[in-house]
Order: sequence, then C-alpha cells, then structure tokens
Amino acid sequence: MTTERWKLPGLVDVHTHLRVPGGTHKEDFDTGTAAALAGGVVQLLAMPNTSPPITQMPVLVDALANLRANARCDVGLFAGASAEDVDYLPTLAQDAVALKIYLNDTFGKLRVDDVPTLRVCFQHWPEARMIAMHAEKQSVAVGIGLAAT
Repeated sequence: MTTERWKLPGLVDVHTHLRVPGGTHKEDFDTGTAAALAGGVVQLLAMPNTSPPITQMPVLVDALANLRANARCDVGLFAGASAEDVDYLPTLAQDAVALKIYLNDTFGKLRVDDVPTLRVCFQHWPEARMIAMHAEKQSVAVGIGLAAT
C-alpha cells in the first residue's frame, strides 16, 4: 500500500440540476451539494429549468433563500430566458450568476426559438455577464452570430 497522496484543487461543476424549486423529491441544495463535496466538487452552478423556472425575481429570491439555508458549498443560480419573461432579465442579472438560453427542446416556457426574442435577451442581459446557450445544429450559429454583434 502506498502512502503517496495527490492534492488536487476543488472542482467546479457548471451544469447541475438541483431541482429547487419544484423537484426536491429528486434532489435539493442539501443532497446535491453533499454529493458534490463527497466527489471533490466545491462549487456548483444550477440550471434554471425548475418548476416554476427561474425567470422572475420571486422565484429567484425564494431559491436563493433556500440555497443559503441548505447548501453545503458555493452554489450559483442561472436565470432562465423565456419569451414571456424577457423584461425581467435586467433585474434577474443582479442576483443570478449567468443567463441560460435554451434554443432547442426543453420543457415549459424556457425555449427561445425566434431570433427577435433571442436578440432582446442579449440586449437585456448585462454585456459583462455570462450567457450560456443550450444550442444544437443550426441554432449554434444563430447564438454565435448574435453574441458577436
């Protein structure tokens, strides 16, 4: 048996589904962060496709309160883009770590499938803040094109 040990930095998982709110029977901030820490992950970013999705401030505020009370490591929450809630993006940007835009199939109202709405998402989100896009096939090109403008 060897006594040699390797020291590694803590890892960051930028795509997690901690299911708060609405899916805590699957996972929550307590169980998800406990599992992350057990595997050497010290920071998580949680997707906004919850129920309800994180597209309005009351949902984000409630999720952040739950996070502060139950998370065992650092967690950041993505805001979600939706055509019907696009006007809330500047306010969400104050507390969300980034914006997640789903350009392809997803559940609920989180799919943004037209260029005018996508353009408004980019215009309403602070330029210095990250936008993550779930894009496939030709929608990748649309996202890259809008990001470059």
